[in-house]
Amino acid sequence: MKSEKVKEMLDSCYMAKRILDMLPKLPEGVLPSYVRYLETIIELEEKNQKVKVSDVSEVLNLPRPGVTRTIHAMEEKGYLKKETAKHDGRVTYVTVTKEGKMIFEKYNKDSPTVFQVYVYLCDYADRPLDSLAFEQLERFFRLFCDHSIRILLRFAYATESQPDAPYKTVKTHLAQIGKWFKDNGGIIQKTLFCLQTGIIGFWGEGHSYKRLKRRYIKSVIADVCSIAPDGIYTQVRTYSLLKKVPAEYTPKVGIHDDYIIGDTAHKWAFIPSRKKKKYADVINRARFTVNDGEMPWGRATMNDVPGAEPLDSLNGISVIKQLQAYSLTTFSLEHNYCEDDGKSYSMEKWKNEYLSLTDAQRNGITVNPALFRNKDLKEIKLSVYDIIRYHLGYQLVLNDLYLTENTVSFTLTNYGFAPPLTFYYFALILKNSKSGELCEEAIGSYNRNKLLSGRTVSFKTELPFGFEAVGVKLETHRGSGICARFANATPFKNGIQYFSS
Repeated sequence: MKSEKVKEMLDSCYMAKRILDMLPKLPEGVLPSYVRYLETIIELEEKNQKVKVSDVSEVLNLPRPGVTRTIHAMEEKGYLKKETAKHDGRVTYVTVTKEGKMIFEKYNKDSPTVFQVYVYLCDYADRPLDSLAFEQLERFFRLFCDHSIRILLRFAYATESQPDAPYKTVKTHLAQIGKWFKDNGGIIQKTLFCLQTGIIGFWGEGHSYKRLKRRYIKSVIADVCSIAPDGIYTQVRTYSLLKKVPAEYTPKVGIHDDYIIGDTAHKWAFIPSRKKKKYADVINRARFTVNDGEMPWGRATMNDVPGAEPLDSLNGISVIKQLQAYSLTTFSLEHNYCEDDGKSYSMEKWKNEYLSLTDAQRNGITVNPALFRNKDLKEIKLSVYDIIRYHLGYQLVLNDLYLTENTVSFTLTNYGFAPPLTFYYFALILKNSKSGELCEEAIGSYNRNKLLSGRTVSFKTELPFGFEAVGVKLETHRGSGICARFANATPFKNGIQYFSS
């Protein structure tokens, strides 16, 4: 086997391992494949279909004998139930048990839905990208697509041991990548969440660049923005880079602050001082863009002073307020959480730092009040970790539903840190009163920019004769299949948030 192919295979294996490492820890005896089987069977059941072993085999594209063995093992553990068809003893139906649904819901709820991905182009710093590079990219994207995971993407060249690339090479690469985006529009729209400008400096963070001359920086940013597919936002690392964004792209360019530490000023933070006017500028911009952030490694130090204590005890409330101010949609779970030295850092500690609803409101933090009550409606506290997890991005609640024969009206409240900016299509789901068939009708008054953190927006739609309203669908683009789940307790099936059970 050629060395290139060996490297390709190893890279793919490492990629898959990193994905699995970031997923929630499964109970002892539960294999990752079980979750995939449960997901497949649940999806088939939601289509009002009796599920056969052959159906699972076909959907997963796996040999039937292996599928039969796995289903048998899952049945023995109580996650599936098998039933022989009355009309044909050779046909076996499988259903998910209560225990199986609990396993899947736990795994599904806690699994990251967006992964930050660095694609280093170091080997191509002085030459165009070749077919092998794009083969790996396609394999990469399909792997994430198969796991229903979206990608926060950053191309980069330079590290402390790898040089950056000259502008001529960068321009060639971006043109190639832009064409590849267009040629693979289907999978890109389903997988690409956001495109960071990257490219410039160490780790694509906009500093320490050498071969890329300063006079080309503005052009590089424009080139990255120009290749971003329709509906996809881009992000920059520093305020100085933000000011270089051409005016035509400004509405679609957010920030990624790779040094989030709360209210404490630091030279590596996006804004070194909160007192400067540019901080207010960033906060105003951030409300209408898609933004990301990460903390420093827990094993690093706050001020990079030799012998200083690790950054392991950041104030949780302070960080929440910063995330809310930045209207953050994504926040790195890799940094300051699951590190390789076995110690507990800030994120881990936040799981045991609790706030009441009053605590949150007193600190000016927008939260969903319903989350602070249990099923018996008794007031509870939430950990700082869970408050962040629940409120990153949007947290939409449908209220004040009023149905008549002719109209439907309701309100949407967003308790999340950010509006649902990547969701462009909002539809009312209608049921034909005679046939029971479902159809959808776009809600023309929907404006995603108005659903800012803490805002409530009202909707009222007239119903066509012979139809009743049963739910809503909020989707990135019509037909994409990527739909927002509301924080209501009503059923969510096939991308539809139903009004009632």
